[in-house]
Amino acid sequence: MRLSELSRRSGVSVATVKYYLREGLLAPGTPVTARQAEYDDEHLRRLRLIRALLTVGGMTISQARDVLAVADDPAFGRHERLGIAQYMLPPQVAPPEKDDPQQPEWDATHRQLRDVLADLGWRVNDEAPAINSLTRAVVTLRALGYAFPLDFVRQYALAMHPIAEVELGVIEGYPVLEEAIEASVAYTMLNEPILLALRRLAHEDVSARLHDSGPVRDTDPGGLSSS
Repeated sequence: MRLSELSRRSGVSVATVKYYLREGLLAPGTPVTARQAEYDDEHLRRLRLIRALLTVGGMTISQARDVLAVADDPAFGRHERLGIAQYMLPPQVAPPEKDDPQQPEWDATHRQLRDVLADLGWRVNDEAPAINSLTRAVVTLRALGYAFPLDFVRQYALAMHPIAEVELGVIEGYPVLEEAIEASVAYTMLNEPILLALRRLAHEDVSARLHDSGPVRDTDPGGLSSS
């Protein structure tokens, strides 16, 4: 297909496709004349992945380039190729500077959280970005005076693992690596609001049961229903 058809089928403007070509995110097409090239389904699939990384994943061009470089490197296995996309997703939480007064608390909490995951038998990298995010949240809660025992982390982890198994089972259904990475980004970024919403709804239900408030009644607080 020519560039115009690639643009039409992908939904990406010709100017943007050219930009991706210049930035090295998209491989050049096969030249047919001095000014024209042919593109194929692999280019279409790569464009879908690029859009997922940049729009759904919120990555920078540089981060997307790093993900694609690992995806294209046969020296890495499927686990590493999928993992690099996860590692580049926001939020990116950096540990405090060495002279930060919070550094000792951060280090201790980071170590405790790694130990919890190790006790659960989880095979995760000690430097996984998500551990920094987890550490930041726990340190902040404790600094504000809220109790957050490590058993909370354990219980949350036990609840999350079956969900991860279901999602990864779906992702494994994509044998083509680029499609699997795209699905991994989508499930991570787009499912998290669903999980958070369900958690809040669960809070509402548990609170209602704790306080014997009875069944939820249909209400119309805004007076918008028709009479």
